[in-house]
Amino acid sequence: MKKRRNELADSIITPCAIVFALFFYSITSPMVYSNMGHLFFYPLYSSYPLQCLYTCGTWMWVFSIIWMMALVGNDKFNETAYNLICGSSLYAYVSHYFFIVMIAVTIIRPYKIDFIPAFFIMIIGTEFLIFATYIPLNYLYELCVPPKQSKKQELSEGDAMEEKEITE
Repeated sequence: MKKRRNELADSIITPCAIVFALFFYSITSPMVYSNMGHLFFYPLYSSYPLQCLYTCGTWMWVFSIIWMMALVGNDKFNETAYNLICGSSLYAYVSHYFFIVMIAVTIIRPYKIDFIPAFFIMIIGTEFLIFATYIPLNYLYELCVPPKQSKKQELSEGDAMEEKEITE
């Protein structure tokens, strides 16, 4: 399984597969927007087969995405991009909803923009605002609290053998 995953990770299809999987997951996720109080909770569906389908489907998608990202998402393809993307992930998780609401209230609703253009404005605008606020905040934080230099951790003999087997 690890050998096959490594082969897939080294191919050009991997970035496309990740984007497609996340997009397809967002389309197939169960969502309730009316008559249920806007809750995303499986037992609220009245049909038992729908409960089973959505629950199993969600777990299968999450498992598949995690399985693919276990190897691919931890590679440092570019040091600066890796630090920016990985470093901003918690900040993005905490702040993204604020930026979504801000864009919706200031741009989408007042100008009555249709769904497709609004979709792209929302995605690009949210990502832009996340990075536009994260980079200066991170810069200020590193001025106040300089990052510590870390030494490379030495591998034990067992870990070195396992790493050698994975790379072969």
